[in-house]
Amino acid sequence: MKFTTRIPFALALLATSLSFQPAHAAPTPAGENKLRIHTSLPKKTGESLFSYTAEWRQDGGQHYHATGMSFLDANKLDESASAARVAKKLATSMKDSMIQLDPNWRGLSFDQPEEQAELVLSNKAGYALTSLVVRDYTNQALAFDLAGKSFNSEGVQLAFDLVLAADVEYLDKFSAQKPKTASQGEIEIRIDEQKPIQIKTDGKTTRELEAEIARQLNLSRLSETSLVTSQANKDTRNIKPFDGSEIQFSNLAAKSVAIDITDPSVGVLVKFKFKDENPGLEAEPRSMLGILGLVGLVAAVYFWRRKIQKPVA
Repeated sequence: MKFTTRIPFALALLATSLSFQPAHAAPTPAGENKLRIHTSLPKKTGESLFSYTAEWRQDGGQHYHATGMSFLDANKLDESASAARVAKKLATSMKDSMIQLDPNWRGLSFDQPEEQAELVLSNKAGYALTSLVVRDYTNQALAFDLAGKSFNSEGVQLAFDLVLAADVEYLDKFSAQKPKTASQGEIEIRIDEQKPIQIKTDGKTTRELEAEIARQLNLSRLSETSLVTSQANKDTRNIKPFDGSEIQFSNLAAKSVAIDITDPSVGVLVKFKFKDENPGLEAEPRSMLGILGLVGLVAAVYFWRRKIQKPVA
């Protein structure tokens, strides 16, 4: 074999070995990402929306998402109703949404401990939870934790985005002019077992409310960019674009957060962004293109040299 024929052959072998080089990162273990949502009975009368969108990634693969959606009405819950019943309904809504996905893509589990007002989201082996957005317009008290771990130690960022209920309830042709401020009520936020902060909503815009909360919570800041940017569900009737401000916690040394809103005109989006330490086990596409381009160039030079060295008959 001539030297000129060895060059492209060797580079082809090199490209193949780089393309299929085994990954050094270990697969994400099951239960690496776990979030608990503690529910309660809705306080708002009339059917109101509660939904949540989870997004996860398969190791070395693409992202997937699912949205669970329920409508709750305080008037339709009798005295025997419990917060556990609400949690069960929310878990069922997400499981129903997951049916659309191929079983091999269902990288999260959604469980409700028996008779508990609690919903547990956890990743399956080989998958990682990347984000979660909870949208509550039902005025139920909500609490969130990482099953005993602190948010900063797990690298989990979170945000509270206050929104007006009219943004998902208002219909141009059938409703009066959409209100732009809150009506009347309170917002209470508790971090761990610390003394909660309470603010009045009366006649304020959501940005004014967020700024007031950020001033009282030293661990937070008012941000003009959304913590979770993906808009997985395109249902613009129930999921509205980012309104331009939210309260973010990027390094929260706490194990739980809770929020309770009594103003029926105000809802909240609670956003969680998880760290992604194992973003891919596949070769970087741009590196692959570079390798293939190099092989193609060498091959072209090789055949060109063969052509000019070929003896004339």
